[in-house]
Parts: sequence; structure tokens; C-alpha cells
Amino acid sequence: MRHSAFTACLMAAATPALAAEVQPPTIVVIGSGRAERPADYALLNFTLRGEGVTPPQAVKALAEAQAKLDASLPKLPGKPNTELRSSALQIREVRAKGCDNRGYPLPASGDCAVVGAIATQGFQVRVTPAARAGDTASLVAQIGGVDVNVSGGGVTDENTLEDAAMRDAVADAKRQAELLAAASGVKLGPVVRVQDNQAMPIMGYASVSRGDVAPPPPPLPVPPVQLSSPLNYTPQPVTRTARVMVTYGLEP
Repeated sequence: MRHSAFTACLMAAATPALAAEVQPPTIVVIGSGRAERPADYALLNFTLRGEGVTPPQAVKALAEAQAKLDASLPKLPGKPNTELRSSALQIREVRAKGCDNRGYPLPASGDCAVVGAIATQGFQVRVTPAARAGDTASLVAQIGGVDVNVSGGGVTDENTLEDAAMRDAVADAKRQAELLAAASGVKLGPVVRVQDNQAMPIMGYASVSRGDVAPPPPPLPVPPVQLSSPLNYTPQPVTRTARVMVTYGLEP
């Protein structure tokens, strides 16, 4: 009778320990991925300016330069697709050289008499294909654009590039996990958890298309513009990276 009671006490004492669930062993790794492809388009930045004795004359000169640009872009050799966007617009007075600019407001007579005006406007052209950005820059400089520079480019299908980087990151995580498991003398089990370690918004051009809108008629052929100095341009490839945290189970 005493033996039976003692056995029952042992079983009762062991019950909580048996009830506690044993967590299976796991391994956590962080994989890094990278994917790149040639740029589809390039972004060309520049400034146009107009000068005149009065602000209206300066604005008129700026408008004429912009009209010349608008008429010339479709005539570029190779017919690249160019999307023109404007940015900062500024109209300022030009004063005599002897004017002391430390005071404000400036007087409009004497050494600070207004002798002219300058109107400037910033622009950005999205050039597709990106390789035609050099000729576009040459055209802009030919028309009178200043501060011409290419600020990079991008791809039209961001998802494909992002997906390739993510697949590369997952493959890198698996490679690390297999190496660590083999070095530890255990077998790598199934994936328990996958976490995107780098979720960042992507800035880009947005477009909306409607299937019920008829396509525009084809443009009339125009003679190409004559570039004084054609430029070759090879854009840098567009690169995307990804990081994932992957948890694998381990088996004996």
C-alpha cells in the first residue's frame, strides 16, 4: 500500500514536467540578396534661362527657349521617348555692379539701379532608352541649357528586379543555414518563419492606364534635329538589394 502511494506521488510530481512542451531546436539566419539590370530610362536635369531689360522681356526669352526645346526633343536621332517636367521657376532683377547687396530692401536708384532681369526654370527629362541621354544632354546644351547633369535612372518594372533580389536573399539564407547545420552535426529541417528584414517604399513614376481609351494616332514623321556634338552615354545598371530573416528547424 505504501509502495502504491509512493508511486502515485512520483507520477503526480512528474506530470507538470511532462506537460511542459519542449521547443524544437531552430536556427536563425539573415540572408542578403542583390540583383541588377541595365537602366531602362535616365533622368536628365538642366536649367533654361532668359534675359532681358525688363522682367517681361526675360520671361519672353525663357518661353522662346522652352518652345525651341519642346520642338526639338521629338526630332532627336533615334526618336527616344522624352517626358519633360518643370521644377523651380525664378524671375529676379539684375542690378549694377556697384550695388552693395548687404542691405535689404535694396534701393532701385543710384548704384543699385535695376539694369535688367533674368528668368530661370529648372527641368527634368526622363529619357527612354537611357542610352540616348547623352544626345539629349547635347541638344539641351545646344539650345542654351545650363547645369546639365544626369541624376541616374531606373527600370520600368521594379517588381521583377525586387523579386530577383529577394530570391537571392532567400538562397543566401539557406546556404548559411546548411553550412551552420553541417558544422554543428545536425540536419537542416523545414523553414519555420521568414521575415522581410528590409521593407522600404520605392519612389518612382506612377502611371494610370485605362483599357477603354483608344490609343492616340501615330505621330507625323519629323526630320531629325542636327546635333552639333552627339554624346555617347552608358548608364549605370540599376541595383536593388534585399535582406530576409529565416528561421529553420533542426533535426538530429
